[in-house]
Amino acid sequence: MQQSAKYFAEQLNKTLDDLGMPISTRERSVILSKMLHIPKQQAWGFLEGHMLPDSALLHKMAVELEMDLDSLIETKE
Repeated sequence: MQQSAKYFAEQLNKTLDDLGMPISTRERSVILSKMLHIPKQQAWGFLEGHMLPDSALLHKMAVELEMDLDSLIETKE
């Protein structure tokens, strides 16, 4: 799980970079918490690779950030 959470954080941060969001994790966690209606601590955990969102929140993130859902998750063949 930890490696998947790290991969998710990398992809999420890359997307936020591409969108021109501030680089500071603190600022990003505030923005994500407001955008997704989640606690700042939870947003911080996603950005730092400490946790993964459930499938409903993952889908909401993909829609809000206009991302391909598959690019957010690590798939092992």
